[in-house]
Amino acid sequence: MSTPSRPSGHEASTARERLVWMDTTLWRQARLRAGEYGLDRTGVLGALLSAFTEGRLSIEAPPQGALGPTRNGVGRAGCRTGPLPDTVWERADVARRRAGVKSMPVLCELLLRGFVDGHVSVTLTVTGGVIPGTTGMRKGAVA
Repeated sequence: MSTPSRPSGHEASTARERLVWMDTTLWRQARLRAGEYGLDRTGVLGALLSAFTEGRLSIEAPPQGALGPTRNGVGRAGCRTGPLPDTVWERADVARRRAGVKSMPVLCELLLRGFVDGHVSVTLTVTGGVIPGTTGMRKGAVA
C-alpha cells in the first residue's frame, strides 16, 4: 500500500521559527501584502522557498558587494518567522548555494522582495471535501 504524497511545503517534519536578518521595512511590507490575500507571511515565505527549491521560481543573485550586513545602505535586523518545516528550510539552503546566493537571509529577502514588488504571486489552492455526518474529511490536499 502506497502512502499518498504531500504537497510541497507540507512535509511531515519538525517546524521551527527562524531568525533572518533583513530589511525590517520589507519584512513589514511582506506581512501587509500577504494579509491583502488573507495569507500569513510565514506561509508565503514557505511557499516561496518551496517554489525556489523545485525550480518553479528563479532568482538572480545580487553582486557580492550588496550582500553585507548593510545592503545598499540599509541596515538589517533580526526578523523572526513563524514555524517553517526543517525540510523546506534545508532544501532551500541547498538550492540557494547552487544558485550562488550568499545566505538564507539573503534568499528570504530576495524572495519576499519579489513578492512585495508584485513580480511573484502566491496562490492558495484547496482540494478535497467534507463528508456530511462524519468527523473526517475526504482525502485531499492543501497547498
